[in-house]
Amino acid sequence: MHRQIATITLTAGLIALAFAGVRGAGTNADEEAAIRKVIAAHDQKGGGGLEGVPQLADRVIWTGAEKRPMVGDERGELLSTSSAPNRVPGHTTIRTEPIRIVIAESRDLAYEYGKVTTEFDLKSGEHVKLEAGLLRVWQKQDGDWKEAAVFTRPYDGR
Repeated sequence: MHRQIATITLTAGLIALAFAGVRGAGTNADEEAAIRKVIAAHDQKGGGGLEGVPQLADRVIWTGAEKRPMVGDERGELLSTSSAPNRVPGHTTIRTEPIRIVIAESRDLAYEYGKVTTEFDLKSGEHVKLEAGLLRVWQKQDGDWKEAAVFTRPYDGR
């Protein structure tokens, strides 16, 4: 029930953010640079997944690999089509290409949309490259930018 309320609250917040008067929202070079620095640091680590990005304790994540969104540190039930169980540990890299980052007037909330490329090796020896669209909500906590929500959708090649 708590997860459902958190998901509904987050969805309502995203809709409000999207349709609110964004007079003061837009580009704030310093805050945008700080978020881009967090993204770049994560991408340069290599071998990780979205789990390595600083995040709020109640972050919501939906990649489509699980049956439903996950909240916090819970582990979702993987879809039968997921390749995650067959991956070689330590052989996953993620490259994020932010297209736009918008900072709220309050400078403690932002959203980013862009592209994420995930590459990994399977135990069978096959190399896999997946590209997806990314919508991510950032929240500043104790002076640091952290993920509040992440939604990805694989490109289908059309």
